[in-house]
Amino acid sequence: MNRFFHQKNQSGFSLLEVMIAITVFAIFISAFLVSQGYNVSDSALSEEQLRLHMLCDQKMQEILIDTPKLTNALVDLKETKTFEEDEFKNYSWTIEWKKLKVPDFGKIFASNAAQESNDSEASGDDDKYYNDKNSSQRNKTVENLVFTKLKENIEKVIWQVRLTVTNKETKYSYTLSRWVTNYDEPIQLNLSF
Repeated sequence: MNRFFHQKNQSGFSLLEVMIAITVFAIFISAFLVSQGYNVSDSALSEEQLRLHMLCDQKMQEILIDTPKLTNALVDLKETKTFEEDEFKNYSWTIEWKKLKVPDFGKIFASNAAQESNDSEASGDDDKYYNDKNSSQRNKTVENLVFTKLKENIEKVIWQVRLTVTNKETKYSYTLSRWVTNYDEPIQLNLSF
C-alpha cells in the first residue's frame, strides 16, 4: 500500500496546473505579439517620416540652388506638384512664397518711450533730455525715418519659402521652411531729411 501512494505522488501535473501554465503562456504570447505589432507599425511610421524628411530636404535644396526671380507675382502663391521619380509618384509637394512682414518699429519704440516718459515724470526725473520737447520730436522724426527705411529694405530683401511634402495615400506630411535673400533687390540707404 505504501508503494501505491508513492506512485500516485509522482504521476505528473494535474489538470489545474496544466490550465494555469497554458493561461500564463497565452498571456505572455499575447503581450509579445501586441508589442511586436506596435514595433512594426512604429518602424513603418518612422520609415515614412524619414522618407518625407529626405524628399522635403532634397526638393528644398533644388529650390535654393535654382531660386526663381522673387517678384510680387510669387507672394502668397501656393503651387502643388507631384514628384517625377516612379518610386515617389504617390508623394506631392507644395511650395509657398511669402515676404517677411516687419512690425512698425516706430510705434513699438514710441510706446516704449511714452512709458519711459511716464515713469520718469512719476519719479520726478528732471533730466533736460526727456523734458526738451523739440529735441524729443527731432529724435522721433529721425527714428521714424530710419525704422521706415529699414522696414522697406527688409521686406524687399528677405523672403520665406515653405515646402510641404505629402504622401497622397497616408496623408502624412512634412514641412520645411527657409529664409531666402532676394539679391536682385537693391538696398536703399539714403535718408532724406
